This record gives sequence, structure tokens and C-alpha cells, in this order.
Amino acid sequence: MAKNRSKGRRQQARRRPIDTTAKPPVRPKAPAPAVKAENVAAELAEALPEAVAAAGGPEALDPAPEPPPDGVDAAALEATWREAATQLETFRQASQRLADRERELADEQERLRGRLAEVEEETARLAADRESVVRRTGELDEREQRLLERERDLIAREEREKETALGDARKLLEKARREVEAEQRALAEEHERTRAALRAELDAQRQELAEQTAALAEERARLRALKVELAAQQEDVEEARELLDERVEHRVRAAMEAGELRRRELEQRYDALREHAEKLEEQIAERERIDRAFGRRTPEEVLQELQRLKDDNAELRMQRAVPSDTLDRLAALQEAELRWREERAVLVSRNEQLQRQLSAHEITALELERLKVTNEALAASADAYHRRVEELKRDYQELSERKEGDSPFPECYAMDARYGEERDDLLDALPPLDAFVRWLRHFLAQQYRMYYSETDLIMFLGGLSASRLHLLQGISGIGKTQLPLVFARAVQAESAIVPVSADWRTPQDLVGYFNAFERRYYESPFTQALYRAQCPANADRPFFVVMDEMNLSHPEQYFSEVLYQLGQPGSAGAHKQSLELMTTEVQPAPKGLLEGRKLPISPNVWFVGTANHDETTVSFADKTYDRSHVLELPARPEPVEAEPVEPPQGPYSLRAFRRAFGDARRRHAAAARDVHRFLDGDLRDRLLQDFRISSGSRLMAYLDSFVPVVCAAGGSEGDAADHVLATRILRKLGGRFEIPVRRIEELKADLPRLWKPFGTEPVRSLERLDAELHLRGGL
Repeated sequence: MAKNRSKGRRQQARRRPIDTTAKPPVRPKAPAPAVKAENVAAELAEALPEAVAAAGGPEALDPAPEPPPDGVDAAALEATWREAATQLETFRQASQRLADRERELADEQERLRGRLAEVEEETARLAADRESVVRRTGELDEREQRLLERERDLIAREEREKETALGDARKLLEKARREVEAEQRALAEEHERTRAALRAELDAQRQELAEQTAALAEERARLRALKVELAAQQEDVEEARELLDERVEHRVRAAMEAGELRRRELEQRYDALREHAEKLEEQIAERERIDRAFGRRTPEEVLQELQRLKDDNAELRMQRAVPSDTLDRLAALQEAELRWREERAVLVSRNEQLQRQLSAHEITALELERLKVTNEALAASADAYHRRVEELKRDYQELSERKEGDSPFPECYAMDARYGEERDDLLDALPPLDAFVRWLRHFLAQQYRMYYSETDLIMFLGGLSASRLHLLQGISGIGKTQLPLVFARAVQAESAIVPVSADWRTPQDLVGYFNAFERRYYESPFTQALYRAQCPANADRPFFVVMDEMNLSHPEQYFSEVLYQLGQPGSAGAHKQSLELMTTEVQPAPKGLLEGRKLPISPNVWFVGTANHDETTVSFADKTYDRSHVLELPARPEPVEAEPVEPPQGPYSLRAFRRAFGDARRRHAAAARDVHRFLDGDLRDRLLQDFRISSGSRLMAYLDSFVPVVCAAGGSEGDAADHVLATRILRKLGGRFEIPVRRIEELKADLPRLWKPFGTEPVRSLERLDAELHLRGGL
């Protein structure tokens, strides 16, 4: 800045050189006292170096004029020296004013720098406060997360208590069931001893037993409804938890956005203050330039000089012509005055802007006070959260100490004690299969008012011998789900229902998942059913797992691991098929798990899936059909006049069914070969040539088990062949609209002729072909 001031003085000196020859026009003055030339010369010599330095050095001065040829006029010289002394005094005063002004500007600049430092310090303090608020916000988020985790632990504990209560209810139910079974056995023995004399009394006891069984069925239904309600409550808790997570996330995002806006605002204020400081420096430099241009004079002095110059100008016009340099000087002064007025207006505007910024800083100070109060409130809230977190930590430690030693599979672990004893009351022999089917039909009609045709029961029994996966199809409300359940009750076997959800996509949806944080495996109804089936109390009894509405989702996705295991060879061996629940072993594991992590698929388990076909369901893939036994129930079951039949003598064992199925395969092996030759002969070639439909070795193995049991249960070879052709071969015509209708009609016309060796009619196959023709508009 000093360099700029020096440069400005040099320019001023160049613009206004010291004229030592020309005599400026002045008013007539009174005669001045005589001044000695020696004194003037001495004074001038003393001030000359300072004036030359102020003018920018000797090189900035104009060259000295040549002396006049006729000598020097003493009077003119004296007047010139007097004028020079006057100008020298004026210069000294101007220099003094300039120095004073420079000191004032330096003081003003120092004050502005101090203010700028205060603003920067305030900005840094605000940034520190913002970082503190962000840090404490993060701590509060972590504490809130820990609170959420604690809430999940409490919910899990509540669920375990509910499951414990449900387990107690199941124990009571099992106890009541055993008491009823004991009473049944007692009644059966009494019936054998006093059958003729106490027939009426026995009927009354049977009625009472039926009522108790119905009550037990109602209790089981109530428990299933309670289980569904608990599942719904769990879903509500999950939804509330997700909503709470969303609220916390929104609050955190809002706080971060507010902090970011505040930071941007402070940065903008800081940039504005810095720009304002730079503009002030530029204005100070411009003001110095103006001051130098006006000789450090005030506006009043400039106006006075202008007025004086106007008066001199008027007087000189009267005396003589005005010199051109005076007019130029007057114009320069007027221009300088105009610039000064403009600069003054700019400075006044800048002053008002500074006043507004000062008001803004005062508002900022008030906001800082408000933030301080808010910070104190947050600190108090954080202390409260801290105390609450400490309490939750103590509770969590207590829960962790109590949880040590608990099994990650609480329900399965409890089953080891509940179903740990083998039963010794199982019957190892079934009645003849044809008599068994007739008894079963009337017993279901009498006890449960469930009506099934004898053919459907024969095909269901034949499917039990041929496949462990059944698909029951038909319209809603015809008893698909009830068929395996009432069959299990009739033979006093075990059963479980697994409702399938439309959002199932992975095997974890079916078997459950392991929560490492809670160290607990969430055992699904399917997992619990499979584990209960392999417990010692149930391992020798048939067990039916009913997959209700199995095609609400794709079985090939969530049921893929089970399909794979069922398709492996040697499936009859115990504990050779299993589902991997976890990759590592956990302890203490239930006794029935293989390697502490695999769930065995016990050989006494049959999977029965029910399926509706409408806009809410999906189609089964071929690999699912190839591994299953398909049974389509009629839309209108025919009621049957129930004949009085005896109740079962006791629960039948798995060995009883295997023995009956083995005897049927030995006695009717020829029937299986006949059906095999029929389906593998000319009919196979025609189906392959006309419809591109073929069958593999899995179908042949299916026939070896299915056909003999159907024949032993009262069916015929033609009935078995009709069922297999309709459900496993002609089913593949569905959706293949490229097949000409003519070929389907020809096959329909030829089937009765091809069926003559069996002596029956292919009713189911003709119905399948009629359905395909109807879809193609052939009827």
C-alpha cells in the first residue's frame, strides 16, 4: 500500500509540476513586508530536498528554464521566491494532513482486521459446535440403535414365553390325548368281554368318545388359530419395528440436512465478510487516490477553492484574457469534485451495507445463544439416554447369563423330552387292503362326515406306496386338505399343516433361519414337523406333512432342497436324507439333528401338497410332477350311506404299511408288468410320434409300486393304467396349443379300443382329453 501511495504522489507531481517562471494570477494584495533574499534562499534550500522527494525525485521535475537574456529582475525574483515559499508551506500542510489521514486509515484498517479475526473466530467456534452436535447426534443414533436391539431382545423373550405357554398347552393336549387313548383301549377290552350284554352301554360310550374327540379337534383348531394369531402379532411387531427404523432414519437425515444448511450459511457469511473486507481495502485505496487528487483537502475546502477560483476567473476576465492552463485546471477540479461526490455516495452505500451486516451478526449471536440452550437440552437428554442404556446393558447381561446353556433350537430341544419315549402299542399288521379301504371310507363318513369315493381312496393308498410326495388337486372346498388329516386320524398316525405363503422364494422361507445375534434358530412349522416326525415316539408311525396351498409360490424354489433329497437313490434308508439348516454346528443341539446342524427327513414322512388352479396360483414344473403322485378329486363328492364300522384297534405302525405294500407287490407283480408293457408299447410310440411325449425310468419304478397296491386294494389294472396315463402322461398336453386338434380327437377315439384288454373304460384319460379339446375349441 505504501508503494501505491508513493506511485500516486509521483503521478500527482507529474500532473502538477512546479512552475518557477509563470506568475499565477492573484488578487491585488497589500504590500508585503520586505523579505531578504538570503533568508528566502536559505529556507528554500532547506525545504527543496523534501519537495523534490515528494515530487518523485529530480527526474520527475521539469527541466529548469533558461535565464532571461536581459538579466534577472529582483522584484520578480522576490515575488517568485515568495510564491514558492507559500507553495512550500501549502505542501507541508498537505503532507501533514496526508500523514494524519494515512494514520486514520491505518487505524480503520486495523480495526476492520480485528473485526474480521473476530468473525473468523466466531466461524471456527460455530464449526466446532456443529461438529460437536454431529458427534453427539451420532452417539444418540448409536444409543437409539442399542435401544432398538434391546427392544428386539424383549420381543424375542416375549415370543419365547408365548411359545412356552403354547408348549404347555400342547403337553396338556397330549396328556389328554393319551388319557383318551387309554380309555379307548379300556373300552375295547370291556367290549370284547361283554359285547353281547353291554351293546347299548358301549354305543353310549362311543358317542361320548366321539364328543371328546370333537372337543379335542376343536382344541387343536383353537391352538392353530392361536398360532396364526401369534404369527400375525409377530408380523405387526416387525412392521412397527420397520416403521420405527424409518422414523429414526428420517430424523437423522433431517438433522444432517439442517447442519449442512447451517454450515453452508456460515460459509456464505464468511465469504461475504471476506469479500466485504477486500472491497473495503479497495475503497480505502480509491479514497487515498481521491485524497491525493484533491491534495488531502476536505470537500468544503474544495468548494471554497472552487468559489475563489470562480471569483478570480470573473475578475481576470475583466482584466485580461484567461490563460488556457487556468481553464484546464478549473475543468480538472470540477471533474475531481464529481468523482469525489460519486465516491462519497459509494461510501455511504457501503456504510449502510456494513450496518445491515452488523445487524445480521447480531442475529447470528442470538442464534448461537439459542443453539447453546438447545445443546444443553440435548446434553441433558443424552445423559438420560446414557442412564437408560446402562440399565438396558445390565438387563442384557442378565439375559445373556440366563441364556447361556440354552439351545438355539428351543422347540426341537423340548421335543427330545416330550417325544423321547418309544411307543409299544403299535400294531404291526394291516387288514387286507381291500377291506381296509372299505372300512376307511365308511369310518370317515361316520366319524367326520367326509365323503370320498372308493376309487379315490384306492389311488391315495396306492400313491403312499409309490411316492412320498403327493399333489391333491381340484377346486376349493372339496376336502383336499382334510383327506390326509382324517386318514391320519383314522389310522392314529401323526400329521401337521404347513400353510404356504405367496412370498416364499428360498428354502429359508420353508425351514427357517438362524439369528446369530440372538443365537437362536427360528424354527418354522415345517422344521418342527420334520423334527417331531423323527423323534422316538413317532419314528415308527406314519407322519403326514400337509403343504396347504402349495402352489401359491413356486415349489421349485422354496421346496427345491426337499425335491432334490426325495429324488436321491436309497431314500428308504433311515437318516440318509437331510436338510442343511446351518453351515456350522451349534451347541447344545437337539439329539435328532445330524452333526448338530442337519435336519433328517425321516422315512416315515409323506409330504402332501394341496393345489388350486386359479389366477392366484402358479403351475407345477415337470420335475415336481415326475417326483409326485397326483390325485384329482371330483368337484362334487357323492355322499355315502355310512355303515356302522368298528373303530381302529390301535395305532398302526410304519412297518404295518410297509408289510402290506410288500405283500401286494409280491402278489400282483404280474399286473405291474402288464401295465408297464401297455404303456411302453404301441401307445408310447404313438404318444412320442404324434405329441412328442415320453416317459422315463422314474415312471417305470412308480408303476412297480403303484399298480400292485391298487390291485390289492380293490382296483384293477385298467384303473391303475388310466390314472397313470391321465395324471403323468396326458398332463403334458397342457399349454401345448401347437398340437393339432385332429390328433387329440383320434387318440380319444382309439383309447376305448386300446383299453379292451383291461376290460374297463379309461374314464380319467378321456376326461383329460375332453378338457384339452375344450380349451382348443374342439367341442
